[in-house]
Amino acid sequence: MSPKRDDAANAQRARDEWQLAVDWARWLLAGNAPQALTMYGLVLEQGEVAYVQTIAQYARLYGGNGRYTQSGGLFIGNPTFVLGMMAANAAVNASRRAAARRDMEQMWRDVQELPVVATNYRLLCHLPTKGWMSFYYSAVQEFYPDPVNWMLTFGFSNAVPLRLSGLATPTLSVLTSWCVLGTDRWPGEPGIAPLVQAAIGPQLRGGAGADVQGEVVQGEIGPGEPRGLGNLEP
Repeated sequence: MSPKRDDAANAQRARDEWQLAVDWARWLLAGNAPQALTMYGLVLEQGEVAYVQTIAQYARLYGGNGRYTQSGGLFIGNPTFVLGMMAANAAVNASRRAAARRDMEQMWRDVQELPVVATNYRLLCHLPTKGWMSFYYSAVQEFYPDPVNWMLTFGFSNAVPLRLSGLATPTLSVLTSWCVLGTDRWPGEPGIAPLVQAAIGPQLRGGAGADVQGEVVQGEIGPGEPRGLGNLEP
């Protein structure tokens, strides 16, 4: 497939994913509940039902431990040799200390694409080295859906922040807004306003032909700026 056809296919998929999220918003705004998926293999809790099974890019926000191994040794020889080795050793240790300080800074780590299941209780992410990890809505303290920029960020009371990104995030943003904020509050979440506005109107445009923020244009969502992440900002 040629690059132009690849671009056209990607643009069409982005439009389809955005429209799917609009359809979800319209369905939930009408007072409907999501349709449950039939799951095999993954054992859910009593009363738990799965709503979405997809792929998303996963990342966690945290700092490293700052540990490093200090170089040292006993240098024997003429003074010039000893001084040269001591200077080189000091330079190595200084470089390692600087790298350790950088490692302690908070940044998005563990970035990888992986399976995600969204239920009425939690998000489940399957890590190759850890298996299924659960992120319960009841533990969410900060919530930043940002479908305009294909991102969704959570802050938790008992874990480091989670960020999901990719084409599935508009739908996940609508669903998790409904789950986290509840059936009464979710339509007022500012981050999903473009999707809610599009769901209320017949098309991805507002009244009198005005563009709604978040309209899909040539495979991208625009205009739009990432929302501030409160105390999650790295």
